[in-house]
Amino acid sequence: MADKPMTKAEMIDRIANDASISKAAAKAALEAFIEMCREEVKADRPFRVAGLGTFVMRESKARKGVNPATGEPIDIKAQKRMAFKMSSVVKDMLN
Repeated sequence: MADKPMTKAEMIDRIANDASISKAAAKAALEAFIEMCREEVKADRPFRVAGLGTFVMRESKARKGVNPATGEPIDIKAQKRMAFKMSSVVKDMLN
């Protein structure tokens, strides 16, 4: 496992290098991709990236929980979250 996750700046450098484009163009492309993903998931439409996987919105129901610091019961609100399901290509690569 890697020591630390790749930063956005490192992603931009890698995209610029691999695609032989400027860092400004790589930054604009990455930011456009991220924004597109957010908008699609927020609109409850799956965002599929071939060879990588699919980002989807999932909703969790309200539930009871426990405050780990005090042990007191707490109410956890229902919420929406972004989930990722890897493609079979990624699954095969990792296993």
